[in-house]
Amino acid sequence: MPEIKRKRFFAVLVAEALCLLLLLPGCFKKEKEIYNCCGEDIVQTAAPAGEGLEFQSERLELEPGVYEVRVQTSLAESQNIAVEVKYDSGYHNSLHENAVIIFAGDDEMDFNFYVLDKIPSAYIECDFIGVDTEGLLQLSVLKTNRGNRALLFLAAVFFAILDFLTEFRRRILDGRVTRRQQVVFWTLTAGVLLAYFPYLTDYMISGTDTIFHVSRMAWLKETLEQGTSFPIRIQSHWNYDYGYAVSLFYGDLFLFIPAVLQLMGFSLLTASKMFVFIILAATAVIAYWSFFQCVRDEYAALFGSMIYLLSPYHLLNLYNRGALGEGLAAVFFPLILSGMFLLYTQETDKPCYKRYKWYLIIGLSALLNCHLLSTEMTIVMMLLVCLVFWRRTFRKRTFLQLAEAAGAVLLLNMWFWLPLVCMLESDIYHLQSIVKEPIQNSGVTLAGFFQLLANAGIAKKGGDSTGIWKNEPIQIGAGAVSLLLLYFLWRRKKPYDKECKALLAGIVLTLVLSSRYFPWDKIISIPVVGNLVSSLQFPSRWLLLSIVFVSLFAAFFYRQVTVAGGLYIKSALVVAGLISVGSAVYHVNNIVFESQPLYLYEAENMGTIGVGRGEYLLEETGLFARDIYYHDPVAEEGLEWSDYTQRGTRAKLFLNNPTGETLHVEIPLTGYKGYRLKASGQTNMVPRIAEEVGNHGDLKIAVPAGFQGEISVYYGGLPVFHVAETVSLVTLVFLVVLQFCHRRQIRYAHREQRGGGGKNEVQA
Repeated sequence: MPEIKRKRFFAVLVAEALCLLLLLPGCFKKEKEIYNCCGEDIVQTAAPAGEGLEFQSERLELEPGVYEVRVQTSLAESQNIAVEVKYDSGYHNSLHENAVIIFAGDDEMDFNFYVLDKIPSAYIECDFIGVDTEGLLQLSVLKTNRGNRALLFLAAVFFAILDFLTEFRRRILDGRVTRRQQVVFWTLTAGVLLAYFPYLTDYMISGTDTIFHVSRMAWLKETLEQGTSFPIRIQSHWNYDYGYAVSLFYGDLFLFIPAVLQLMGFSLLTASKMFVFIILAATAVIAYWSFFQCVRDEYAALFGSMIYLLSPYHLLNLYNRGALGEGLAAVFFPLILSGMFLLYTQETDKPCYKRYKWYLIIGLSALLNCHLLSTEMTIVMMLLVCLVFWRRTFRKRTFLQLAEAAGAVLLLNMWFWLPLVCMLESDIYHLQSIVKEPIQNSGVTLAGFFQLLANAGIAKKGGDSTGIWKNEPIQIGAGAVSLLLLYFLWRRKKPYDKECKALLAGIVLTLVLSSRYFPWDKIISIPVVGNLVSSLQFPSRWLLLSIVFVSLFAAFFYRQVTVAGGLYIKSALVVAGLISVGSAVYHVNNIVFESQPLYLYEAENMGTIGVGRGEYLLEETGLFARDIYYHDPVAEEGLEWSDYTQRGTRAKLFLNNPTGETLHVEIPLTGYKGYRLKASGQTNMVPRIAEEVGNHGDLKIAVPAGFQGEISVYYGGLPVFHVAETVSLVTLVFLVVLQFCHRRQIRYAHREQRGGGGKNEVQA
């Protein structure tokens, strides 16, 4: 870089840093109370409205920012208050908020609302349905610093994009970015924007599983705010603050991204949409990079990655179904496939051969923390490949790489999978009932494979419980079908045919497994194996693997055509690509105009019981937590309790058992194994957590006769959890140090070679 340009670029960086520093102090401003109203004023100003009473605060002038409403109540059973922020005058869409229902027992509630433009006259409205106004003790509104944090983050992202594009342009002008690379960059960018089209709106798409996954993001953020130590096992706000072990059974490592975005000040809706964009961008980049490692041609890898990114089933998972776990899993499938492909096709004596195992280590570790069922399917396919190509599997170096990858994945992720296995063995969950259900009829029909246009409708067929959907794009896509037809119609000896045929076998196998014609229900009757198989719930999930096979097949087929094809087949290939893009355009357009929009800015609006099918509820809890509600501890007659406080999965209370026998108290926390108890008072008579759970799965405490003192209950997990966490941490440190030493050794060897070459030239 010329010196003048270098200085200019450095000056721009300094200016950007100064701008960010100017915004930084605003992130630490104290909350400013702009309104406060106590119970007496509320009672005096409440007025009849409909079937109950209504209270409106005084008019407030609101500047752009993030505000918090805090409400204190004292409601009797079956009473509730609806709280909503409204405005009389202001620009359309200036206010982003949701009405919040406060239930009996939830004595303190706080929620945010978002002001995008100045509002001259806003107010808080409270509707009392069957509730005396004295149940509302205090209402206050505060301006937080979250808006400043969000502004700082957006400024940093804007500067980063600007600097990247500036550097990218400079490299183009210097000739360091080829025309092919420019085409790849802009095509992938266009593909990501096309796939993201349904979220270039002011709402989310209400898919089948959207509420469940949005709840995971929201309550993970709330759990982080409570200061829970990592790794999080139980998210505390689910089921009326009982807690739900969703983090223990469903990897949420990547959900820290939207959780942190919410902590920065973005609404739940905005954080969710930003996360989907990150998923799509990562899918495009990793798919292109992975396919390029296999085909070594930019355009071929681009062709395959676009087929993958715009595949109907991929878009279905992100939007129609709202299946965020499978959408995340799609990011890492290409990495795993390329790792297996290169280990089995490359010469073992190549210096770079060792690095292919890292594709498996990274890909499988990420996949395990995204979606367990996708991991299960992937491992089955990997084992099948190992058996089919057993001669190559047992080549010394290949076998060692596979063994090292498997060992590294198991040790690195022991913190997640070992606690999961231990918890499944230690208790009975609703999950065990679900895995016994038949699944064959929820497979894909033959016509479904050849469905050409993707629709957004998700109405159940006949209202039955088979999980069969109509008008849902469960298909490999029109572009993929076109490519397969072209491959079979083009009859000649072609290069890369071995690769295409191997991938074609994978496509056919996974399509058969995803169909309703495979005997899934017969396999379910096999002990042990049947439980693993039925946990898939929908055989159509195998389409995830079909798509990645199709995409790498498309990349190799592109290479075939460009190397050995004539004008007609090349033209047909272009048409197949356009069909794929056109199908995606139709699909995303259909999603926008046919799917139900969801305006969800704060999780408090949707309640806390969106547990899907309730897989991770204790069997005693009851499906969907129908009978759970906010309530105080329940003690047996003769046992006295007081000073009860609960914050997340931690609870404190004072107990007095003056009787001569052991009595029990039930605390409104889900009685998962792993809760621990500390007590003050008599050390010779310490309460303990009972083996059995209480009513609705409540945590049950056995209080010995004569005990008087304070107890503290918290979730610490089983002892084996901490052993697993230590092993994973040590493995991570070891792998990082190993890679650092390896790279340092390579750099040293290169310097030695350059130095030796120079000396030899001088001597010559």
